[in-house]
Amino acid sequence: MFENFQPGHIGFTLAAFGYALFWTLQLTVKTKTAQKHLLSTYTILSVLWAFTNIQSINLPFVTLNSFLTESTHKMLLALFLLAALNRTDISIRQLFASAKIRIVLVIFASWLLLGGWVFTALGPRLLGTLLLTVVMLALIEAIYRQSGSQKWQFKPMIIALGICLLLDFYLLAEAALLGKVNQQTWQARGYVHVLMLPFLVVAVKRIKSWGINVYVSRDIVLQSSLVLAAGVYLCLLAIVGYYLSYIGGNWTTLLQVVFVVVGTALFCTLIFSDAIRRKYKVFIEKHFFANTFDYREKWVELTRELKKVEIANYNAPEVCLTAWCKAIGYSEGALVKLSTIATPEVLATTENYQLSATDLKVVAIYQHKFGNKNWLLDFSDSHDENVVSIHRELAGDLESFSLLVPFYQNNQLWGCCLLKPLPTEHLKLNWELRDYLNAVSEQISSYLFMSEASKTLSENAQFIAFSRMSAFVVHDLKNVKAQIDMLLKNAKRHRHNPEFVDDAFETIEAMQSRLQNMLSQLTKKQIGNEPKKTIALGNMLQQLISERCAGHAPLPVLKVLQDCELYIDHERFSNILFHLIDNAQQATAIDGSVTIELDVINDTIILAIIDTGCGMSSEFIKERLFKPFDTTKGNAGMGIGAYDAQQFIQQNHGQLTVTSEVDIGSTFTIQLPLH
Repeated sequence: MFENFQPGHIGFTLAAFGYALFWTLQLTVKTKTAQKHLLSTYTILSVLWAFTNIQSINLPFVTLNSFLTESTHKMLLALFLLAALNRTDISIRQLFASAKIRIVLVIFASWLLLGGWVFTALGPRLLGTLLLTVVMLALIEAIYRQSGSQKWQFKPMIIALGICLLLDFYLLAEAALLGKVNQQTWQARGYVHVLMLPFLVVAVKRIKSWGINVYVSRDIVLQSSLVLAAGVYLCLLAIVGYYLSYIGGNWTTLLQVVFVVVGTALFCTLIFSDAIRRKYKVFIEKHFFANTFDYREKWVELTRELKKVEIANYNAPEVCLTAWCKAIGYSEGALVKLSTIATPEVLATTENYQLSATDLKVVAIYQHKFGNKNWLLDFSDSHDENVVSIHRELAGDLESFSLLVPFYQNNQLWGCCLLKPLPTEHLKLNWELRDYLNAVSEQISSYLFMSEASKTLSENAQFIAFSRMSAFVVHDLKNVKAQIDMLLKNAKRHRHNPEFVDDAFETIEAMQSRLQNMLSQLTKKQIGNEPKKTIALGNMLQQLISERCAGHAPLPVLKVLQDCELYIDHERFSNILFHLIDNAQQATAIDGSVTIELDVINDTIILAIIDTGCGMSSEFIKERLFKPFDTTKGNAGMGIGAYDAQQFIQQNHGQLTVTSEVDIGSTFTIQLPLH
């Protein structure tokens, strides 16, 4: 047994006795968890592993017995690490009932079969074991990061197992690269295991519960996957180096050295590149994790919140700010509108948030430096260069908010939302939160812009209403002036005629009534809200012809096929009919005719104004006749008579239709419900 005894065998002998004592110590632990059973089994197997290395005269992995011992030893350690990542106080039966553990066992068994009887060369065995070592290093790193408050308990175990595995990684990587195992490094393993045993003893005494209740977080996947990726990369280096030894001939050493140096340089570049790490982190978070928010629920909540916007009450800024706060879960904030020439305008703030002068200064700096970049800034991130540059310009002043969310209109910075969380509400501004806030900002800002546009339209509508009212008043005043002109013209010849004097006073009385009506309209600042009354339509038409239309030729002829009474605004209806009849008279030659027909068909009043005048083209009727402020009379007309007539008839649930032929005549037909 000791015929070929070497210095390294002393280390393995000490390791065998050390692991035996360690197993005896574990007997004093009364817990019966899967972690305890696996650790005990691993310890016993470590004793056998040490005795195997004492007896062996060959380097490891060369013989089948050595390969099976080394591989089983590492696989049992891997199972223990997986169990340590499982929930607390799990039994061995529960552990092996897990589908994931069964899959791992199948993989382990497959590797033992393949490495033992299929890939019997040294290279594949070394590479497979190297990959398994990398996986275990990643598991140890995961245990450390997720141990949390138990980190003090697990630290000795992590140090012991980590150092042993790092030594194995170095040994196997070197062996895979050079095609042979370094004997002195291999023999040093026994001493290293002996030196690490005290750490394991301390760990057993410290650890009260082996399970850590691990959840898969972004940090653990990022760090563990980086460790795993680094190991896989080094494995690839070893594979290439291994096969270079077969094709290199006299150039083997040169090729291997050059390849290792270039590969190591590339590896260091990848590891220490912040840009690559950021892209890798975003990739991990995008493809391997559930979202931070339940976006269906968030979007439904956002939609319900935005329904509270009332355009008429101009409450959009307050509602939009509340929606922003609820969308991210922050309690306080402010909504600011920006201007290129004026100071920022505060549109809304939450109840407990006081916007300071420093906050407005930060907004102004952001507008100047980043106004065209659409960047969200987290002012709690001291590593963000943009945030650092703004803090530098503040010269010691501190802003009170945490998050600045800009929103744009027509690619121009319109405003920003400043959000301030409570200490328990703060979220890290990662890619997911940026994308989410950008989408929320587009949705919310559209309501804000709509409210601003509605406010502008409302103001414009008020001016338009005033202008429209003025146009109608001017139109009526021109009619009154026409009557006064006609009265003055006839007064020169008939002022001594008593009948003319009586007609003149009746005309003046009618004009006074119309002027009074216009003054009432101006006082109420609206058109068409006069009280309605029932009128005899035939009598009204006859009076209109005799009092207001008799001064022009041809004189209209009234044909009443069936008379009726109508409940309507008498004054405005009379003005509209006068305008239509007057237009017909002006379009018709003196020797022509203007006929007014009144009939009732199926409870519908049919009032037709028929002339034999110049007529109109279909294009003119379609495009210009009812267009307001479009006139063919030059300065003599306002261009709102036909438009006003159509609007009034439609407001009374009726219809105004026009048929006309050029040089033949026109017919304006008014249809109104009788009741």
